[in-house]
Amino acid sequence: MTKLELSTAAVVFSLLLAAPAAAQPRIQKGSRELAAHVSLDFEGAVGDTISADAGYGWFVRDGLLLLGTVSYAILEDVAAEDSDFRTSELGVAAEYHFRRDRNLVPYLGLGVGWRSTEFDDVTNRGVTYGPRAGIKLFLADNVALDFELVYRLASDDLFVNDFVVEDSDLTSAIGLRVLF
Repeated sequence: MTKLELSTAAVVFSLLLAAPAAAQPRIQKGSRELAAHVSLDFEGAVGDTISADAGYGWFVRDGLLLLGTVSYAILEDVAAEDSDFRTSELGVAAEYHFRRDRNLVPYLGLGVGWRSTEFDDVTNRGVTYGPRAGIKLFLADNVALDFELVYRLASDDLFVNDFVVEDSDLTSAIGLRVLF
């Protein structure tokens, strides 16, 4: 196993151990949520890439989550010219959860962020925005596996897909969310 795989397994295991100690109502007003996602991008900067994202949010109403997110990715010595790919993004999102009385909880949301991308000779910064949809599979009252699709548009060419800088991106993610 690589260091990334071991670290990811350790985080998931630690969060699962915290589940019984933090049992609270699932998605009700006042609950907090800690999220960790692994994004699978099949058209990344150099082909298939994996990046990690984190978020923290709170339910302002039953079923309505406001979430702050942060993501960062770096790939060094990309392509034959030894160029680097770096990207970071800070964002906020709102998610509305449906069917809150079952273990499978679908949600829809919108997100807005500020992204900085450096690739080869390109350095761009700008606003990102777009819809998100997903489903949470609750393993306990306060721990859920999250499967998510996020489509983002940008004010500039901020996404690198197969060596091409573009102004839109579709990513899928799998994650773990812990509520307390």
